[in-house]
Amino acid sequence: MEHPVTPTPLLTKAELKKWLKVSDFWVRDRLENDATFVERCVVDIAPEGSSRRTIRYHYGRTAEYLGIDQPAKSAA
Repeated sequence: MEHPVTPTPLLTKAELKKWLKVSDFWVRDRLENDATFVERCVVDIAPEGSSRRTIRYHYGRTAEYLGIDQPAKSAA
């Protein structure tokens, strides 16, 4: 029997800040000055063709990029 794959969570800016305990400045600085962070960790979920960006942060790739051990995810 196959088990459904659990998608890797995408974090909002508020969730990212809370998880990493960082400021708006830290997030803005990564977006403006760290092309590797943007390439690896940022996901734009806006509909194709939209003029607005809807940014989310990939939990697993962000943890990997920053060298953070990923704790086992508990059932919420």
